[in-house]
Amino acid sequence: MLFKTLQEYDIDQIRQELGRYAEELGLSKNALSTTVEGKLTVEELVSKLAARLIEEAAQEDRRRFRQKQSEGIARAQQAGVAIGRPTRKQDKRFRRVREMYQAQEVTGQEAARLLSVAPSTFYRWLRQENTDED
Repeated sequence: MLFKTLQEYDIDQIRQELGRYAEELGLSKNALSTTVEGKLTVEELVSKLAARLIEEAAQEDRRRFRQKQSEGIARAQQAGVAIGRPTRKQDKRFRRVREMYQAQEVTGQEAARLLSVAPSTFYRWLRQENTDED
């Protein structure tokens, strides 16, 4: 991406480029050192402006990329393409472990450990079982 490359420029590099460009135009080095209203030199002013423009262009580039990405995801979802990580299928041992959990022989944490899944996965499987029974 063009703007990602441009964003890597820092103010010192911009000043160097500005100096080379001034030489190409036949300007003296003192021309860039002229102070504007006693605050900034022309070189500082132009360098800061260039850095600001590069940053704004990079932000716009990122915004467009995110927009295209979200549009692509929306199209894929409309087409029925599954987005994200696939859900883990219930283990064959789930029914037995669920019975142990319901009989309060094991906690939810222990049940998840027995099935080698995260506790949130075990609880999600429980909720799914409850919804399927309704």
